[in-house]
Amino acid sequence: MKNGLEARPLWQRHLLALLAVGITTLLALPLHNHLDLANTAMLFLLTVALVAVKLGRRPAILTAFCNVIAFDFFFVPPHWSLSVAHAQYLVTFAVMLIVALIITHLTAGLRQQATDANTREQQALSLYELEKVAHEARMQMLSERLRNTILSALSHDIRTPLTSLYGLAESLKLSKPPLPPDTQETITAIRDQALHLNSMVSNLLEMARLQAGGMKFRKEWQPLEEVIGASTKLLKVALRHHPVKVSLPTDLPLLEFDAILMERVFCNLLENAAKYSPADSTLQITAKLLPTQVEICVCNPGEGFPADKLNQVFELFERGNHESTIPGVGLGLSICRAIIEAHDGDIAASNPTQGGGCICFHLPLGTPPIIEPEPFHPTGNTP
Repeated sequence: MKNGLEARPLWQRHLLALLAVGITTLLALPLHNHLDLANTAMLFLLTVALVAVKLGRRPAILTAFCNVIAFDFFFVPPHWSLSVAHAQYLVTFAVMLIVALIITHLTAGLRQQATDANTREQQALSLYELEKVAHEARMQMLSERLRNTILSALSHDIRTPLTSLYGLAESLKLSKPPLPPDTQETITAIRDQALHLNSMVSNLLEMARLQAGGMKFRKEWQPLEEVIGASTKLLKVALRHHPVKVSLPTDLPLLEFDAILMERVFCNLLENAAKYSPADSTLQITAKLLPTQVEICVCNPGEGFPADKLNQVFELFERGNHESTIPGVGLGLSICRAIIEAHDGDIAASNPTQGGGCICFHLPLGTPPIIEPEPFHPTGNTP
């Protein structure tokens, strides 16, 4: 790892090294009469060590040579000259230069070892973090897969007896001669509860499939009114006290969606709207064309959503009012959001100013296929 000075360009570090030689010389000159030559040489060697630590190998080598020259020029007799009065000073210069170069080499080696150790530490930390993330992701995936497997198995095993229970209740209601009114009422309650449980289990199963990512979408271009009609027909019993008013634009084009999944969206929204609406109140389904999308809303005249939970109602197992006596586990709107987002749309809850609550979602318009009109034949037969 490079410090601030060593990160500078090489020419700047060389200038700083020459500046260090000049400063050392200026500091040593006043002390010349008080220090012998050996101690003065130590000051220059100290400068080499400091330059090697702060500026690197090459500036330190430059400093070593310049120090020898400055030491000879200013401190070795005859002063202010590069000549020497005695040959022994040549040995002093050689030793001084060799020691300076050794200090430079050792300092550079220590710095390289420190850099390598820091790099290895960073790599080890990165590998540890990567392994930690991979382990957490693997455990989360295994946990999610186990949860979905159990949920899917339970849902499948529960739906079969529920279907039988619903069919038996329907058979008893239609039995001849008719059963007494009290018995008929009990059978109706059993049938409705079986239907409600079946809806809840269906939601659990759909959510398990969506979260497992194994659901295959079969998107096709088709009219929206058909899937709305199929949904209201499926919910005939649940909507028997809530007429549904549908208002769609006459020029609404075909939309590309998975009809089964979109039917689940409308069933969940209508069932949810019916549960939170007064008896005999009307539910509304409206659609509005936007430049690139179509906005579809399912509204009810009930109390609306809690103002602080308009976004939370789409979370898994989240309900608008936890203390509500209305049955439900908080899955229906979560499934709706998952399906709508899988169709490149979005969904939101709101409370209109005129009262009640609305769930509106958007679907892209796209480019529907052009349907060629069949040729007209006077005989009424097509080729």
